[in-house]
Amino acid sequence: MAKEILRKAGLPIQSTYGLPKLERIQQTTCNTSYNMKQRSQTRCVNTIYCTLCEENVPEDFHHCFIRASSEEQEEKLLDKSATWKNIYYDVETVQNSYTDPTATDRRINFLGKHQVNMILVLQPRPLVHFHRSSSPLWDRMVETQNRWQNSAIKLFADLEINSFAISASAMWSSALIILLVFFQGALGHFANPYLRRNTFFKEDNDVVIDAIKKNLDWEKIRDNLRDFTKEPHVAGTTANAKVAEKIANNWKAAGLEDVHFTEYDVLLSYPNYSNPNQVSILGTDGSEVYKSKGRSPVVFPDEQGAPGADIQWVAYAGNGAVTGDVVYCHHGRHSDFDELKKRGIDLKGKIALLRYAFGFRGDKVANAERAGAIGAILYSDPAEVAKEGSDPAHVYPSAEWMPSEAVQRGSIMKLNGDPLSPLYPAKKDLYGSRTMDEAKRTLVLPSIPVMPLSYSDAWHILSRMDGQGVPKEWQGGLNVTYKLGPGLLNGEKVKIDVKSTLDKRAVRNVIGSIRGAEEPDKYVILGNHFDAWVYGSIDPNSGTAILAEVARTLVQTMKETKWRPARTILFCSWDAEEHGVIGSTEFVEEFANILRDRAIVYLNVDNIHSNQSLHVSTIPTLYKAVYETAKMVETPLEIEKTQGRTSLYDTWVHTFPGKRSYLPESPEMPAPGGGSDHAAFLNFVGVPVVDITYRNASWAEYPLYHTLYETPFVNEHIFDNHELNVHRAVGAYWALLAKTFADAPVLPLNVSVFARAIWFDCVQKLKKDVLEAKEKFSEAADAAKQVSFLIHDAQRFINASDSFERMATFLSTDSLAPPLRRASANARLMAVDRCFVNPQGIPGQPASRHVLYSISEKDSYAPSVLAAIYNELDTMVETEAREEREAAGRRLAYQISILQYCIKCAINTLAESI
Repeated sequence: MAKEILRKAGLPIQSTYGLPKLERIQQTTCNTSYNMKQRSQTRCVNTIYCTLCEENVPEDFHHCFIRASSEEQEEKLLDKSATWKNIYYDVETVQNSYTDPTATDRRINFLGKHQVNMILVLQPRPLVHFHRSSSPLWDRMVETQNRWQNSAIKLFADLEINSFAISASAMWSSALIILLVFFQGALGHFANPYLRRNTFFKEDNDVVIDAIKKNLDWEKIRDNLRDFTKEPHVAGTTANAKVAEKIANNWKAAGLEDVHFTEYDVLLSYPNYSNPNQVSILGTDGSEVYKSKGRSPVVFPDEQGAPGADIQWVAYAGNGAVTGDVVYCHHGRHSDFDELKKRGIDLKGKIALLRYAFGFRGDKVANAERAGAIGAILYSDPAEVAKEGSDPAHVYPSAEWMPSEAVQRGSIMKLNGDPLSPLYPAKKDLYGSRTMDEAKRTLVLPSIPVMPLSYSDAWHILSRMDGQGVPKEWQGGLNVTYKLGPGLLNGEKVKIDVKSTLDKRAVRNVIGSIRGAEEPDKYVILGNHFDAWVYGSIDPNSGTAILAEVARTLVQTMKETKWRPARTILFCSWDAEEHGVIGSTEFVEEFANILRDRAIVYLNVDNIHSNQSLHVSTIPTLYKAVYETAKMVETPLEIEKTQGRTSLYDTWVHTFPGKRSYLPESPEMPAPGGGSDHAAFLNFVGVPVVDITYRNASWAEYPLYHTLYETPFVNEHIFDNHELNVHRAVGAYWALLAKTFADAPVLPLNVSVFARAIWFDCVQKLKKDVLEAKEKFSEAADAAKQVSFLIHDAQRFINASDSFERMATFLSTDSLAPPLRRASANARLMAVDRCFVNPQGIPGQPASRHVLYSISEKDSYAPSVLAAIYNELDTMVETEAREEREAAGRRLAYQISILQYCIKCAINTLAESI
């Protein structure tokens, strides 16, 4: 294309370049009067002596050019240029243009895609020489520069010219310069409107957006869902490998590029499918008074009847049988065990009865094991999972609430990723750093038998409990008086019998892409996992089905509109998430450096599990982009439209209103926690993440979570029974978010909001907490002093971010802004979030590297803000020994200093120079 343009214009195919020849003899201040188009004034200017002009010239707009007639001369000029100042050219581009004729073509193609207004081609003559006078060509350039709003004009050889005049006689007599002016009019717009960033041309952008929303097909989502959930598909099994192949074939048929697998060798856990785990109640003579079945009843054999699908188990439970007295431990949190300790109840040698909800099951089990328990039972209480009653009319399959014989499966490993190879990918040819015994000794893996129980089975234990009554808030939804124990009435005991195995197996992520037209090495990543505890129609395959349809829709839209995203959109289907976010964590560990430098954002949909409202967890740089995109998608609920809420945003902000004074129209957007595949992207490499779901305000975990009953019947007939409108709306939102980040000329990462979030959400609270600690403990004095320094830099960050945001707004709204200036702004925007990654990690948690946002040590589902700081603050406040408190106070001040350093890094990153 570029050769043809040059040929039609009568231009030489091989162009050469210009090099400034400016020798800084002296710098003086003088009164110089000069007259230029749009610039007539008298002022004092700095001058330099030009050996080609043989006169002093104003340094701010004078340029001379010289051509090297041989490669030897070129090298001499380049060597000499190393000592020059105020040189505006790209040496690499210059060298390529001279030695490689095809480099010129590539450069013109690149500029053409950006619709740059002009390309300067220098013909092979000894000298090109700009003087200060007017000409018709200069008038044309002044007119163009006005359109650029006085910003720098970028020419072919990356020469930055702020203002200059061209001698008509020198220009025309030498015939040295040919200027090609590419207007935004007919030539560029009608020839191929999608060769430039669509954001600059609203009519084209709207065409693409409308096509994406129109092309999403609910029937294809339904077909994907049914196809991916035909069999139970636990990670590491043959059935799950088949699902991976289905996804890969689906993506290839849709038109995704470079569909492939990334494989890892990881430690997984399995039950004995022919011999179920069981809980028994034993009489004083050892006889069985009650015994659980260890299986959940099948309701729809066509969807749930596969052998072993009904087994009740949790992954990584210790193998074996234990017998002992039971203690009711409520939700198994640190505070619950503290309450038991206050009441004089010791867990040593006992079995802990733990209630699901309000925390990660693995943390509950680890707390029990740490307290001395020899086994643990996990059960779902009707107070959380059957709030409208447990009679058949109010639970599955009549409603979304959990039936009495269902259990929640899940992992109880306290780590993300392969437990034997932390921080590094679990490749077959790499040596792991941890043994199984070490993992158990550090409570990464439990050593005790653990089993999930239905609430109908749990009733048999709770109705027999002995001991003192529970605190009022510990009472559950079963029709019994809850007691703490230890032990059952009449001296009865409880026995847990668990049959489990640990096995190293291969897991495979599925990766595909749509290659970016302009920045193929920058990635917008969409992800969801495909492995499930049973059929997984909600978690995760509601998301898997949508992701496949988003991929197909984007490719179809490309074919219809000739649009292609500017940056690469990467599609990732993760394996082994359920066992411990393994597939995505290993991927991030393997490609950490690449993702840190090239990944713009990670957009996660683990599942959608309700029809009430969109809900998103993310970080401050993304707040505005996340909720503004939600305004573009129509609500899937007719009842919402009757209330005047027509978009996803309207329902979201109504159901989950935000409370941020610095962003008043924002809905609730909590920081991302753990429990899904976004975790490693944010916590390990600092890539901004968005975790998307559709949820109910009444619960955090949906009642049928990880049960046998997650089959397509629930999606199609219980919570999304009108042509899967909720699934389709989430798909539209996901796709438009991807397009937004892939196409925006300036990345929609808002550092001004980020700076205010740090100030209002972090620094102000930290100041209050540290000053309160200082009033009680003198050991907090250093920390209080450090907070004052932190406040100063946090305010500087607000000022720097506001200044940068004004510049970014100009670059994003002016279609004629120089592409390289936008690229520079984008590089700095990406780097700001990375400033808050500490390579050393949080003390004791090397995989948690984000200074602001990490996973709670007490609840692996929950986020923790400023975890390293508050860990030390809590230690200082709770420690009684003065020497230990002094040490904690010093560590606290140091962690505050690390946060301050991160803010300094962000300020410096936004600046153009050191």
